[in-house]
Amino acid sequence: MSTLFTNPQYQVLLSSNGLGDFEALWNAKIAWFEEPNERRGGWSGVGRLLLKASDGGDVHVFVKKQQNHGRRTFCHPIQGESTFRREFDNLQFLNKHQFGAPIVVYYGEDNVSKRAILVTIALSEYQPLDEFSESHYMNWHESKKTDYLRTLAKNIQRFHGLGMVHRALYPKHIFINTEQPSHIAVIDLEKARLTNLGWYRTYFDLAALFRHATWWGKDEQLAFFKAYCLKSPEQELNSWQQWLLKRILKRAAR
Repeated sequence: MSTLFTNPQYQVLLSSNGLGDFEALWNAKIAWFEEPNERRGGWSGVGRLLLKASDGGDVHVFVKKQQNHGRRTFCHPIQGESTFRREFDNLQFLNKHQFGAPIVVYYGEDNVSKRAILVTIALSEYQPLDEFSESHYMNWHESKKTDYLRTLAKNIQRFHGLGMVHRALYPKHIFINTEQPSHIAVIDLEKARLTNLGWYRTYFDLAALFRHATWWGKDEQLAFFKAYCLKSPEQELNSWQQWLLKRILKRAAR
């Protein structure tokens, strides 16, 4: 069977737009959001699709398609599995724990042709952190910037507190709600995984974030890290936290 999951809330929406099964979605013409990535004889791409709701409104979704684009796992050491399978599982995990992430509309695989499709609701009221910073954060006074950094850090700390490491935590993968900036969502969870190594979650993800959030200076990085460690601005980091921050900054500077 190709279809592995259809969100009951959106089943009628898909069917009314002629996209009620795997082949219909696969053959749907979408505008690529970015050029498909080709490697190892396969490809993977993502595009945006506009669906019409029964009330005449528009519903924007992102459609990810891939073929021969998988990875070997412990459970699938020979044939491997679609990289979208991990993203689907991670999205469902985050939605279950009420952490911001795109809502899955549909996920399907065809193991014979090694194809996979993942459909999610577009985060229409959100902006990527880099765009949000350019249009909002950079125009704020210093105290508001510091307050927001602390809010963002606590959100990332909560994400890690669920046991998950993103492994590609770049600003473009952190989305900020423009109406309620304290609400965030994370996207592109193909590489994310659960791990019991708390230091690894912090080290790996914050180094990636600091490396790509080039508009943050050292003071902003320190303010973020203190909040992430649940410390007030006046509190000092302990010796372990100081050591970890040095390792993070060293990796970020590579």
